[in-house]
Amino acid sequence: MGEISDMQPGSVKGLHLVVANISEAREALVKRGLEVGEISDVGGVMYAGFSDPDGNSWLLQEFPAHLRS
Repeated sequence: MGEISDMQPGSVKGLHLVVANISEAREALVKRGLEVGEISDVGGVMYAGFSDPDGNSWLLQEFPAHLRS
C-alpha cells in the first residue's frame, strides 16, 4: 500500500462516503468538530461535503430508498 502513503496530504478530492442516513452522519461529524456543508438534493441523491484534517475533500452521499438493494 505504498502508493497510498506516498500521496501528499490534501491531494485526494471528492471521495464519496455512502451512508444510510445523511442527516445522522452529518450531525455525527459536526458533533466531532468538523465543518460539514449543508445537505444538497441532486435528483434525489443527497450530498454534504467536508474536508478531513489533512485537507482531503469528502462527500457524504445517500441514495434514495428505492435505489438501495
